[in-house]
Amino acid sequence: MPARTQFLIVTPGAVKFQGDAEIVVAPGSAGDLGALPQHAPLLTTLRSGAVRATVVNAGSGGDGKTATERIEFAVDGGFMEVLPDKVIILTDVALSRDEIDVEQVRAELKRAEEALAQKRGSDDTAERRAIAWAHACLEVAHRPTV
Repeated sequence: MPARTQFLIVTPGAVKFQGDAEIVVAPGSAGDLGALPQHAPLLTTLRSGAVRATVVNAGSGGDGKTATERIEFAVDGGFMEVLPDKVIILTDVALSRDEIDVEQVRAELKRAEEALAQKRGSDDTAERRAIAWAHACLEVAHRPTV
């Protein structure tokens, strides 16, 4: 049986995912970070991006076998705590593929890119963050940015 770690994605409004995972990959502030069971403890900040995990599902056939599936959530920054037996992601927003309105995200991306073009050297942190969030949503929705 492959090793597993408990995995949670928590927002202020809900627990978006809770289950067992074989691996969790998250967009750390300094680059993508993978966490396997028995990982050394750490705490890191997250940037906008896609959280991916291979999660374990108990077989429904009554034969005791398990299957794995890949899940993805777009997160808008946050924190990730990794312990040997648990990975917890705390974020203000986490959206699954089904929760993403692709046309709305593309419109927001266009607005943010236009606003960024108008900044011309002034503080553009909000526009860059909006662009990163839109790209994360489109990545999870598996739709190109066009």
